[in-house]
Amino acid sequence: MRFQIITLLFFTCTFQAFCQDGFVKGIPQLAYWKLGDKSQVVIVLHGGPGVQHEYLRPELDSLNKYCSVVYYDQRGCGRSQQDTTYVWQEHVKDLKRVIKTFSPKRKVFLIGSSWGSTLAMIYTYKHPQDVKGVILTGTYHWEGRNEVYHKKAYRPTVKSHKQVQTEFGTLIRHHTDGSTKEETIMIFKEIEMYIEAPAFETRDSFHSAPIVDSLRNIVVPTLLFNGSRTCQIDCADEYMNIFPKAELYTIKGACHDPWMSDPALFVSICNRFILKNK
Repeated sequence: MRFQIITLLFFTCTFQAFCQDGFVKGIPQLAYWKLGDKSQVVIVLHGGPGVQHEYLRPELDSLNKYCSVVYYDQRGCGRSQQDTTYVWQEHVKDLKRVIKTFSPKRKVFLIGSSWGSTLAMIYTYKHPQDVKGVILTGTYHWEGRNEVYHKKAYRPTVKSHKQVQTEFGTLIRHHTDGSTKEETIMIFKEIEMYIEAPAFETRDSFHSAPIVDSLRNIVVPTLLFNGSRTCQIDCADEYMNIFPKAELYTIKGACHDPWMSDPALFVSICNRFILKNK
């Protein structure tokens, strides 16, 4: 099979529409971007831990069909401030601040990618009263063991480096004779990665989170995505057996990041889920 390569490189200076809207108050200040003024809010949680939100755009911007869409850079990432701690509990508190800021009287939808899906799950477990529905993509094995976390000495970091994220996609070519042909393509995106404390402390501290069986208490509507390609870290099937109100959608040809493989299909399914559960 012949592979066509499509490269998508995202730089802040290139996309003026991505200009930051402000900071969520509190310590550390969290940079945010908001699309739309609808009363229903969906909050997008980026992966990592230790990256910034920008790689999810513009694909997930189309979630604003029925909702306002809020992106934010997690503590220590992108334009958000650094802090002295990055344990998972602080990420939960940060997300609480974001929700109070943008939807103080109405439950929100959370959509998480990779580590963001884990953050969405632990937040919903801790604060189910804030969440109307959860969309999870790029899930991986739950790392909570209910163990005591002993804080380590991590170097704080103000530096970052570029990292390439890849995903498979399908391109349908339409020929002049009316025939069509499917071609597998490789999609590249460039991610800004923040290492040291923002990445490592979050993951290490998560061993103190509740065990995966605790998530059975999550009863909000849940939409899970995975891809048809074998992906060693994908655990959508595991979570389907955990959540009582979960549905799974498999995107053909995708692996860890199905939203990147077929963004139009991904967003249409998400919008249908949001509309059904509003």
